[in-house]
Amino acid sequence: MRNTILAFVDFFYKPFKKFIPKTDFRYLAIGGSTWLLGNLIYAIAYEYIFTTAKIELLDIDFKRENAALVLHFIIVIPYGFLMNKFIVFAHSKIKSSTQFIRFIALVTFNILLNYLLLKYFIESLFVNAITAKIIISIGLAAFSYIYQQYFTFGVKKIRKKA
Repeated sequence: MRNTILAFVDFFYKPFKKFIPKTDFRYLAIGGSTWLLGNLIYAIAYEYIFTTAKIELLDIDFKRENAALVLHFIIVIPYGFLMNKFIVFAHSKIKSSTQFIRFIALVTFNILLNYLLLKYFIESLFVNAITAKIIISIGLAAFSYIYQQYFTFGVKKIRKKA
């Protein structure tokens, strides 16, 4: 399965070869698929699954946009970890349990920031929920890329200045 996914991703790498290392391209491709999947799930959940203003899940009332966010993370968290662990950062020497704990720390931060920023964009700036989710996702993706390379999977070391 890994080889099939890598062959597919690497097929599209050729035009970008001069501009970006293969590992970074793979991260962007896998991250892009995670981003696309997450936003697709969010949009479908927001528009077609959670159609009322308030949703009750597990005896908790959620606003429609937050219920969609919960479903989004339930699917995207395992997908994102597995794709990054086995496709992008397969060469990491860090124990799987450590990677997972670090990944969950990042996800927890992203969930909190997603929630707060969605609330701000929707309630204060009056931005459409789906548009707000896409904008927020782009910013968090950039942060996540750096965090994962240097910390979660530890494949790049921070250079110390002499």
